[in-house]
Amino acid sequence: MKLAIVVQRYGPAINGGAELHARYVAEHLARHADVEVLTTCASDYVTWRNEFPAGEERINNVLVRRFRVRHERNTNTFGRRSGHVFQETHSLVDELAWLDAEGPTSPALVRHVAKHAATYDFCLFFSYRYYHAYHGARAAGSRAVLVPTAERDSAIGLGLFPPIFRGVRALMYNSPEERAMIQAVSGNQSVPGVVVGIGSDVPQNPQAQRFRQKYNIRGPFAIYVGRIDENKGCKELFDFFQTYLKDADGRLSLVLIGNSLLPIPEHPRIRHLGFLADTAKFDAMAAAELLIMPSYFESLSMVALEAWA
Repeated sequence: MKLAIVVQRYGPAINGGAELHARYVAEHLARHADVEVLTTCASDYVTWRNEFPAGEERINNVLVRRFRVRHERNTNTFGRRSGHVFQETHSLVDELAWLDAEGPTSPALVRHVAKHAATYDFCLFFSYRYYHAYHGARAAGSRAVLVPTAERDSAIGLGLFPPIFRGVRALMYNSPEERAMIQAVSGNQSVPGVVVGIGSDVPQNPQAQRFRQKYNIRGPFAIYVGRIDENKGCKELFDFFQTYLKDADGRLSLVLIGNSLLPIPEHPRIRHLGFLADTAKFDAMAAAELLIMPSYFESLSMVALEAWA
């Protein structure tokens, strides 16, 4: 069996939930099938700037084909079009313009799918709301399987997506709640779908003390793991934690793991360690008193599942 995993960004240093999900699926399926990843040259989800070279490479023994993004995201244009489609009367043409402005806009990737779809048994498209998934699923036809990673946000109410939810071969949902939400907005109950979720390679014996020694962290702490972004609830997290720090009885520090799109408050009890490899991440979770997941919108919080494990 030959499979294509189609996702907006891909690589071991990319820690977005959907992108990590796609990499886990690709690497697990590669043990049983011929798997290729089709993705863009972008690594930054804000700019979608071409940072990787176009062409082929192997990552953990999986063939990855990268395609260039036609243009970077213009935040002013994207913001203006978002306000229009989410708050005002508009047309399908307006929604398609919003999709193009959101990015990553890669016609080359979609052309590859259209030309080679027949050579794959199935094409798995990650994250319904992006250009590659919308246009790629249409190009792949009966071979398109959608992993929507949908959240209860404004995009789910747009008119261009229900035909995609109804038109793919099947859907792989992250949770029963995500399935119910998509069925409610699209009426796609007749389309085969299964709640798959995602596995994670959680080590059996993470070393909490190894983490504390390496990063010189003493005392109890709470941990946040993921993209440090206002859309993930991190601004609110910072506001609440700085209020907590004023309490003389509060003993916790806050450790942040992940790439940041927000200014990190300057305080000796707030530590930002940046992106960490999986071994260090799991050591950090083992050392922490608790994990905080402040996002209001998650189809499935992988890091919460990992922390529970």
